[in-house]
Amino acid sequence: MSAHSRGRRARRRLGALALGLLLAPLAAEGLYRGLRSSGLSPTTNPAYVEHDALLGWRYRPGTRERHVSAEFDVAVEIHSAGFRGPEWEPVPTGERTGRPRVLVLGDSFAFGWGVEHAESLPARLAAARPDWQVLGAGVSGYGTDQQCLLLETLEPRLRPDCVVVVFCENDLHECATDRVYGKAKPRFTRAASGELRLENVPVPYPWIERVSHVWRALAKRRSDHELEATARDPNAEWALVCDLYRRMARVLDGRPLVVVSTSRRLARLAAEEPSIEHLDLAEAFGADAPRLHFPLDGHWNAAGHARAAAALAAALPPLLGR
Repeated sequence: MSAHSRGRRARRRLGALALGLLLAPLAAEGLYRGLRSSGLSPTTNPAYVEHDALLGWRYRPGTRERHVSAEFDVAVEIHSAGFRGPEWEPVPTGERTGRPRVLVLGDSFAFGWGVEHAESLPARLAAARPDWQVLGAGVSGYGTDQQCLLLETLEPRLRPDCVVVVFCENDLHECATDRVYGKAKPRFTRAASGELRLENVPVPYPWIERVSHVWRALAKRRSDHELEATARDPNAEWALVCDLYRRMARVLDGRPLVVVSTSRRLARLAAEEPSIEHLDLAEAFGADAPRLHFPLDGHWNAAGHARAAAALAAALPPLLGR
């Protein structure tokens, strides 16, 4: 074989290798999108989760998808305001009406992870108290810091008479970092003066995250591993979360902030702060707690949401003057 022929064959092999290297990631991307999209969580699913420069991520209005796991297969429908469920009733901008308006914030528990919207805490509360206007604004993965920023964004328009915030233990470590679930997020730190200072805003959004679902999945896995290896300071985490609830209470200016949790620490916070109330889910769930959660996933099942909503429906009337 001549040197020319050998060179041509070598160039063809290099070209085939280069083409393979180019097509392999594209094939992996297409396969991943086709097979994994419905199994991705409401925190990371790019079908309805989009970037937000202030909050880190938000839901894309008008999307209709499904959330599928070994324990559930449920619809996820996002209305025009960017939250789960049917359209909100018209909310007069900046006005308050005779009908109490209850805003529900939180992460996947307030969102209704694993249950149909009609079975979720906000929908159950609305069904139990049709004389209230219940607005569910839970977003999966939001820590207390993001919930605080969301309240500051929504409050001038909604003017809620009461805000319910569902606390989850993972809020503690989420507030202590600017990256969770493989996604960048805002973070509050304490300045020398003691005031909370907002950092990592606008939230970064690199090009590769915009275009690749595979990259997002790998980033989430890396983020999970980094979390496990990170040394934590529980006292600092709790102090920050409590400060964030105090900040939320100041936004409401005397209107009640109801923190739903099983935490004695938050019960003590509520005892110290006149405008913060605490609903103890440990008491509401009692010995039934195990059967009110998905066995593998750990989130509330439909019965858990119903129990939490019933506890709220009983606890809120005195706070709303009803």
